Amino acid sequence: MSYKFDSLMIILNKLDNNEVITVSSLSEELEVSERTVHRYMSTLLTAGFPILFDRNKNSYVFEEGYSLKKPHLSVEETLALAMAGKLLANFGPGMERCLSGIEKKLSSRTSGDMKHIVFSGEYMPSRPDRYLSDIHGAIVNYRKIKITYKSLMAKKPSESKVDPYYLFFREGIWYLRGYYYRDKAPRTFALDRILSLSVLDEHYVPRHISPEDELSSAFGAFIDGEPVNIVLRFAPECKPFILRKKWHKSQKTTELESGEIEMTLTVNGLIGIESWLCQWIPHVKVMSPEELKEAFKADILAELAYMEK
Repeated sequence: MSYKFDSLMIILNKLDNNEVITVSSLSEELEVSERTVHRYMSTLLTAGFPILFDRNKNSYVFEEGYSLKKPHLSVEETLALAMAGKLLANFGPGMERCLSGIEKKLSSRTSGDMKHIVFSGEYMPSRPDRYLSDIHGAIVNYRKIKITYKSLMAKKPSESKVDPYYLFFREGIWYLRGYYYRDKAPRTFALDRILSLSVLDEHYVPRHISPEDELSSAFGAFIDGEPVNIVLRFAPECKPFILRKKWHKSQKTTELESGEIEMTLTVNGLIGIESWLCQWIPHVKVMSPEELKEAFKADILAELAYMEK
């Protein structure tokens, strides 16, 4: 009938809905042998789901108090609680502990279930993106989505299935990271460029991806691309601005005898850092790689040509 993962999701949903399920009923519905059903239950137990057989109900059940969802909370409310936790982390451990206590009172699930939501404490739009809760629900339940997407530079939109991995917020925009079946590769999507979205009744096998690790190699929202070693030099007058914060996880800075600040870092691809460099004109020089040096020079010449129009 279905792949193993789909069968496991069906069993979990039945348990969460308090349906009466037995080995024989699952065997019939899933169209597998009773021996296979036993293997499925063993897989779920190994994965950490607290399942037991209730002889009074003659059914498999979750341990009392356990649920896949927070009781009395909608998907939107669960998402709001997760986002609040992420923001409160910027106000110190005291506030974070308070919210953690609230979560424990609501459910056995904790903020660890929300690792697919990543953002820093920057300006948040007053109205969340309209697809945010649908994508959040799809990620939590490992369900595929289908999107019609038009990137900023594309002439026409494209349509494809996506395995949604995680959401992140950068520079005022929500992004989705997921496997794009059209390109057969992971891609990043700005939610405001999604023209339509539907959650499919199909499950995907989650990949062990750390959003923090991926994003730490990105510059801005640009994740894709091979690692590139960058060397930059900033004019002496930029020193207080360059050294006031960590611009990238891999960043290393050195003050040269000339008073210039040399910065080295490794990023995935050049698109993100090329955009960032423009704000430092005319106080920055690209030392390497040559590809970035030529691209930056072309940006400056294009700006001059535009100003002369």
